[in-house]
Amino acid sequence: MKLRIYFRPALVVLLLGAAAAALWLATLGLAPGLGATAVAAFAVFYSALFAFSGWALWRIAVLERWLAWDSPARLLILAPHEDDCVICAGGLGLRNRRLGGATRIVYLARDEAPGLPQTRAEEARAAWRVAGLEDGDLVFLDLLPPLRRRDPGKLRAAAAALRGIVDEFKPTAIVVPMFEGGHVHHDMTAALIGCVVTPEDRCEIFEAPEYGPYLSLWHTPHRLLGLLARWLFGLVAYYGPADGVDGRPVSKLRLDAHELDTKRRMLAAFASQNAPSLVATRGYPDRLVRWRDARPMHEPFDFARSYLSFVLAARRVLPRRLVDRLFPVQPGTVGREEAITDWRREWEEAGQSPRRR
Repeated sequence: MKLRIYFRPALVVLLLGAAAAALWLATLGLAPGLGATAVAAFAVFYSALFAFSGWALWRIAVLERWLAWDSPARLLILAPHEDDCVICAGGLGLRNRRLGGATRIVYLARDEAPGLPQTRAEEARAAWRVAGLEDGDLVFLDLLPPLRRRDPGKLRAAAAALRGIVDEFKPTAIVVPMFEGGHVHHDMTAALIGCVVTPEDRCEIFEAPEYGPYLSLWHTPHRLLGLLARWLFGLVAYYGPADGVDGRPVSKLRLDAHELDTKRRMLAAFASQNAPSLVATRGYPDRLVRWRDARPMHEPFDFARSYLSFVLAARRVLPRRLVDRLFPVQPGTVGREEAITDWRREWEEAGQSPRRR
């Protein structure tokens, strides 16, 4: 039976250390020979894994910090899909509502499967009712192009519609999914808000990491620990919270036990999206990264030098099942598989470019 570890990185480090120690003890207990040499080689390997896990734990301590949200705001939460808003900012929406702030939830994409748009919309209403929001606080739009189709005209219209939403609601804080190469609709949402918001709007913008194909020893410690845990003889799986992509600090919203339980009950409303898995793997305090001024970025990370590029290359020369078992990865941006989001072409076609704030 596999031990599933959720959001407890230190436990992975402890288990890898125990595995390395056990192998070293076994080496010392064996008579010199081929068997002892083989066990010693494994002991060295697991010692290296233990060292990498310690590094990851240190990087978590460096990158992450707690965020207190104690004042009401005019909070605008934007996301393509119904569960994303709760994953990214469910706790923040709940906290802002209790502080007496105004919260507006805007969904930007409709599910393409027949019947699912209505189902998912009702699930979203049920989830936000748990947080105390009214159905009128939720807005369902169809602004983004279909998942695997380029539509620059629709992107231009989406930018204009988002500008209208900002002008009408006048938010003091905006949360969008992170531009991370995980899902093209998420990346579109982050890029579009960068096109329409200006310094005159006087609002804070936060990106919320959710998932992605990126791996970095420096920037993605939870992802690194997830890979290291796979070497614990197939007996352990680590599910960490979402990492950022570029070293900006990750702020963890400080939620009390009741608020965190409420966020998990909100996630449980999304029956069509495997609610038990959402509760287990996404039921952590909201994670927010402050918007970086003075960009644009065409890609979320350097694809040519990335772990994803290495895995895709390995798949071309080795059995895919073997590669996926040893080096699991999401195969690129959802909607742009085998690659990551690159806005150079999309922006040129749409006649848009991100603004500097």
